[in-house]
Amino acid sequence: MAWTVRSLDELSSRARGAFRQYTVGSDTSLKNNFVTVVVKVLAGLGHELELRQAYLAKQLFGRSANISMLTLHAADVNIFRKQPAASSGIITGNGLANTIYPAGIRFGSGSQVYVSTSPAQTSPLGTVSFSVTSEGKGAATNRDAGGTLALSDPGLYPTLETEFVVGTDGLGGGADVEDVDAFRARYLFRKANPPGAGKLTDYEQTVRDVPGVLKAWAYRDAMTPSFLVVFFLFKGRSDNIPTSGDVAVVQNAIDAKRLIRVNDSVVEAPTPSALNPIVANLSNDTDEVRSLIDAAIAKVLYDKARPGVSGDVFVLSRSWISEAISGVTGETSHVLNWPLDDLSYTNGHYPVPGTVTYV
Repeated sequence: MAWTVRSLDELSSRARGAFRQYTVGSDTSLKNNFVTVVVKVLAGLGHELELRQAYLAKQLFGRSANISMLTLHAADVNIFRKQPAASSGIITGNGLANTIYPAGIRFGSGSQVYVSTSPAQTSPLGTVSFSVTSEGKGAATNRDAGGTLALSDPGLYPTLETEFVVGTDGLGGGADVEDVDAFRARYLFRKANPPGAGKLTDYEQTVRDVPGVLKAWAYRDAMTPSFLVVFFLFKGRSDNIPTSGDVAVVQNAIDAKRLIRVNDSVVEAPTPSALNPIVANLSNDTDEVRSLIDAAIAKVLYDKARPGVSGDVFVLSRSWISEAISGVTGETSHVLNWPLDDLSYTNGHYPVPGTVTYV
């Protein structure tokens, strides 16, 4: 039950009643007398006290605590706010044939600097691939496959090309500091799902602990109980669908913690499946209302959707879409022409916002 803070008028009324009850002959209805002044002072002090009590009541629970107290609650179950993370991956270019280049070679892209983390040897044709990690941290350090990095110190390595290409997996894993809502959700997930010696939520928690990961879903194969797959979403990506580089970083986290009895645990990005509703007879059909509808549909998909798999198909209720549209400010009526029924998703497919058509 929420703590209710009484108003100054309520507190004043209670204080006047107490004077009347316990001070025989006093008349608290007279203006500008001693009792009136005392009552106002007591009400002001009482109001401050109740505001403080209301604040403390919120700090008792992780669901309502501010970030300082939430950090303490979460630390009790070994959950800590995720800090910014660096990106990493493979870049490819050319150098002198059959030559070993040391670790520590620097490359640049925009304002970001990347450093090779291990020695690398060129092939007989001169091709070489470096494993690199960004010096900075954050989502801004990620790079898509096919992007280019420039050699920062060509004078130190004159036999290397000055331009290198990001590998097919991209440079992934870079993430900003975890926002408060995501931190709170991860803590509440941990409280609701304590460790269970290898149950599915243990793997989901491991993935959710990786910087940048927003959500995770673990599934076992009905035919092969020792095999499991984990799908996840990554912040900052289009529709939160992770890249190959993000998958590699999360796979490493799983490999470091999986149980010995699990033969194989695979991390995968969900396969996005665009949801393209058709809305007819929209009342108050304006650009603002349409924008709010787009946001509402995106929110309901993020809040309720998950990837479906064989044996555990995800069913997207048609009513969720209609309800999201109906909840938009300015909308008073509409007809949802599509989808006509609930939609099913399997084989790792995951519904993401598409294009809303208005007729």
